[in-house]
Amino acid sequence: MIVYRICKTYPPDHNPIDGEGAAKYPGRWNSKGTRMVYTASSLSLARSEMARHVNLEDLPDNLRVYEIEIPEDAYLEIMPLPDDWNSDPEANVTKIIGDEYFSDKSALAVKVPSVCDPKLWNYLLNPQSDSYHLIKVVNDYPFVV
Repeated sequence: MIVYRICKTYPPDHNPIDGEGAAKYPGRWNSKGTRMVYTASSLSLARSEMARHVNLEDLPDNLRVYEIEIPEDAYLEIMPLPDDWNSDPEANVTKIIGDEYFSDKSALAVKVPSVCDPKLWNYLLNPQSDSYHLIKVVNDYPFVV
């Protein structure tokens, strides 16, 4: 399965799937210090997710789209979701749930609904997973608005 990520390309040796960005700047599904890679099931969803967080006039230079291959069905689903999983700002309960899933090195990826469209899916990748070597960037190209 191919999932999509849009992120900066600098510094030049930046690894777009190391989870360091999320560890420094936590998101809906992780606390500070928890490495996680946020991806989307389609490029259009990745664009929507970015638009929720960044004013399009303020987009940084050198953004790239990364197509990432993950093994088919190699993900867990959070079930049931907490009632406030999609609240803004995000609830602490979602961070706690994500941190718990990612403390398990056997969890390669977690499938969660998108706040932008709950009928579409984001895939959270776990760089600490024992199987993370199965995740590959298969293509990348400049992001065009």
